[in-house]
Amino acid sequence: MVIHSEHITGSTVGGALSSNTQASLQGLAREIIVKPTTDTTQYNLTITNDNSLPVFYSNSITGQFVEEVVLPFRGIYTVEIDTATRDEEFNIAIVVQE
Repeated sequence: MVIHSEHITGSTVGGALSSNTQASLQGLAREIIVKPTTDTTQYNLTITNDNSLPVFYSNSITGQFVEEVVLPFRGIYTVEIDTATRDEEFNIAIVVQE
């Protein structure tokens, strides 16, 4: 069993951030972690696959988000933050078990 994580760092502009995973993820996503700079920032999180189909969605998040999941991943994914209450840096990690 190999576990690795895909890290994305970016800043919201106008309350939104969209970034693709660098690697072609393959395996089971086990955990999604999102950390904005400020603990009181509110936002929505959407992850879509390479067919533009949402595979994960969570809304009205405040501050750091940690969610254990079991999601099959294969390919390049788009991670989107929207309606963030402030523009700032977000650190995102997707932990994948191959």
